[in-house]
Amino acid sequence: MQKKIAALEKQNRKLQRFYDAYQQVQSNEKERVKELNCLYQVAQCVVLERNTIAALKKIVHIIPTGWQFPQNCCARIRFKENIYLSPEFFASDICQSEDICIDNETVGAIDVYYHPDAVAGTPDPYLREERNLLKGIANIISFYIKKQKDDEARKIIQKQLLHNDRLATIGRLAAGVAHELNEPLGNILGLAQLSLKLSNLPEQARNDLTRIQECVMYSREIIKQLLEFSRNAPVRKEKICLNHVIENSLTFLAARCTKEGVAIEKRFQEDVFVMADANQINQVVTNLTVNALQAMGNGGKITFTVKKAAGKAIFSIEDTGIGIPAENISSAFMPFFTTKDVDQGTGLGLSVVYGIIKNHGGDIKVSSEPEKGSVFEMSLPLEID
Repeated sequence: MQKKIAALEKQNRKLQRFYDAYQQVQSNEKERVKELNCLYQVAQCVVLERNTIAALKKIVHIIPTGWQFPQNCCARIRFKENIYLSPEFFASDICQSEDICIDNETVGAIDVYYHPDAVAGTPDPYLREERNLLKGIANIISFYIKKQKDDEARKIIQKQLLHNDRLATIGRLAAGVAHELNEPLGNILGLAQLSLKLSNLPEQARNDLTRIQECVMYSREIIKQLLEFSRNAPVRKEKICLNHVIENSLTFLAARCTKEGVAIEKRFQEDVFVMADANQINQVVTNLTVNALQAMGNGGKITFTVKKAAGKAIFSIEDTGIGIPAENISSAFMPFFTTKDVDQGTGLGLSVVYGIIKNHGGDIKVSSEPEKGSVFEMSLPLEID
């Protein structure tokens, strides 16, 4: 009897070990399913969600579901200056972290926390598979953020190419129109000036002829801007001091500024040298200053700044005018775009400025706040002595 009991006990222990092993396999499989499901949901999120912030908010909610004790687990994602938290977030000493890296640069991290009571007495509450899972999620997020940046850069390049193509097309059209109009306008102007020299000319006729002359002169000025916009003249670059060129430009603009009650402020760093066409840079300063004067009406201040930054020469022109509405900023450099009255401008001044800066290998951007003013900031490659 004793032998039978011992044999049965041995068999029971064997069955118990088998059952325990079976239970462990089941538990492991359940955990793997949870982890795979978590990873799948994260991957699906980055495929479907186009907005980075929205994607990270969703992912941080998904992460705790993949861990062994989801009810006592929470997560945090740090990305640059932003922090995203899972529901009922808490911080504890029991933490597992993984960096988010893009091109070998750490841009954030994922932190997973367990509540201490849930894992009391456990030397290492995080499974090896959970560590691999966190690395996998961090890699997915890294890939997603990098792809978002690449997509954004691609959109900017496409937009820039489209803009340049429009400028070239409109430039060719403008050149043709300008040349066709120049000759008849010259004839009209000549005949009007000859007629004004006639003796005993009625006052009404004299006034009408004077008005015709003024209109033709205004039209010729528009044509001049059209030709400047369309002409792909070679840039005659030479080493120039940006400070001195702007100073020379202001010499011719100072009187008009004084007349309109506009103060000029200059914030110039030590001499800043660039390789540029002085005449074209003078045109940039003139166009932007005239724009600023028109934006201010009577009174205000224009600030001219020249400095060096990140290997570039930076110069900006800031006014205290009416500003540019946010919806118009993206169109500011488009040819013929203007919010001014018909006799106030053609909408070509900023397009000419844009073309000059781009032909010099530089960049230009505008920031504005309605009723407070605008800032046009340009950068050119710095000439090193």
